[in-house]
Amino acid sequence: MNPLFLKGRHFFEDLNSEPRSELNLVVVTHLLGTAPAYLEALQGFARIALILPKPRSINPQVLETIEQRFPVQLKKRAQIESVEVLAAIINDAVTEGDLILVDIGGYFAAAIGALPERLRARLRGVVEVTENGLKRYQVLSDLPVPVVSIARSPLKGPEDYLTGQSIVYSAEALMRECQQIMNGGYAVVFGYGKIGRSIAKALHAKNINTKIVEIDPVRAIEARSRGFDLISKERALERSDVIFCATGNQSLSNHDFTRIKNGAFLFSVTSSDDELDLSRAEGCFEQTPVSAHITRYQRLGQYFYLANRGNAINFIHQAEVGPYIFLVQGEVIKAINYLQREALTNAIQELPDSIRQELAQSWLSHFA
Repeated sequence: MNPLFLKGRHFFEDLNSEPRSELNLVVVTHLLGTAPAYLEALQGFARIALILPKPRSINPQVLETIEQRFPVQLKKRAQIESVEVLAAIINDAVTEGDLILVDIGGYFAAAIGALPERLRARLRGVVEVTENGLKRYQVLSDLPVPVVSIARSPLKGPEDYLTGQSIVYSAEALMRECQQIMNGGYAVVFGYGKIGRSIAKALHAKNINTKIVEIDPVRAIEARSRGFDLISKERALERSDVIFCATGNQSLSNHDFTRIKNGAFLFSVTSSDDELDLSRAEGCFEQTPVSAHITRYQRLGQYFYLANRGNAINFIHQAEVGPYIFLVQGEVIKAINYLQREALTNAIQELPDSIRQELAQSWLSHFA
């Protein structure tokens, strides 16, 4: 076994989660290298009733391994967002006891309002991992259950930072497959959030001329203070050779694609559903595969290159962030226990600092 994975298993074992036979989990997750150790840790204190893999981050070998041990259903986001479909799926998997939903990206947010009354099990709450998912729950006027978010936890910061680094690594690798390099060109990052600022920092360290598109004035000031010039979307598309989309909220709409500079490379840090409005672009542009993960879009003399069909490019290379992924997964486990143990109000919550401190100390003892 990979020594890192073995350490991860020992780390999860030391979290001392009390087994609860009546607790069921429905888990949205990436099925990449560390998934088996993480899911085994969850199964150690609760029953995994169903796994819903994120469709665009599935390693076929990991999927085969997981399907041998756990119930898995491959569903599109639109299916899960339907309360009728979601309730039917969950009721087939969980007929009694307590239920907690583990979410990555707000998959359950659209249906959560009407979901509890349709379930056979008692829904105790939701654990949400990502910033995009948190925002989907925040816009709901009335939550029927508590939502424990780890999206803004300081323990997630290292993963967000390393995700940005892995995005730049993957972008360079994909461009080299097309006999191209970033050096000598102009790059732009749409969105100066946690991952966007990491991308910008990595590009700057490689001496790549990098500008920022940011509509939030507070983040724009932060980018400016770090030495990055701000640029409008229109000028960015016309002048940039490499474009990173890191807003999680449709950086580019359908008419923006006609403004992209000839020969530019377009990279996303999340799924195309969240980041890019490709529906009309795919109907207007002729698409030609250039390599396994790069497609050339062309119309009326204009052309650009889109990576990984508009989905997160770091998943091509397994989105590796080293042992820090175990820290995030460990906080998910702590959040599940917190939901089960405490009488929380029906609102968005975070873990107490005392729990995070304990988790961080445990991680340090295993990995530092």
